[in-house]
Amino acid sequence: MNGPYEVVEKLTYYVVQTYQMAGRNGISADDPMPARDRDHAQRLFERYTSSRAGVVAFYRTGNPTTGDWDDATIIARHGKLPADVDGLRNEDDADFERWDIGERDLKVA
Repeated sequence: MNGPYEVVEKLTYYVVQTYQMAGRNGISADDPMPARDRDHAQRLFERYTSSRAGVVAFYRTGNPTTGDWDDATIIARHGKLPADVDGLRNEDDADFERWDIGERDLKVA
């Protein structure tokens, strides 16, 4: 390594995004709030669920040098959110491909 700097290959950042009602049945995004870690994001999420139309806490991991980032992963969501949030993966979703197993594939011993 040259010099006092360390190269970060992967970085995870946490964000809480809140939404307010806007117009007729619409919502508008507030400024995103950065969080220090998952627990901080969860606390911010809980703080705003009662005062905002919608709240989502998420994280992204990637390489800041190359700009390659994974899709956002939802920690928690509440209330009215934009449609693009629905397509994001929940933190508790499995990281494997879905298997279509029918009742006929299962056998009782």
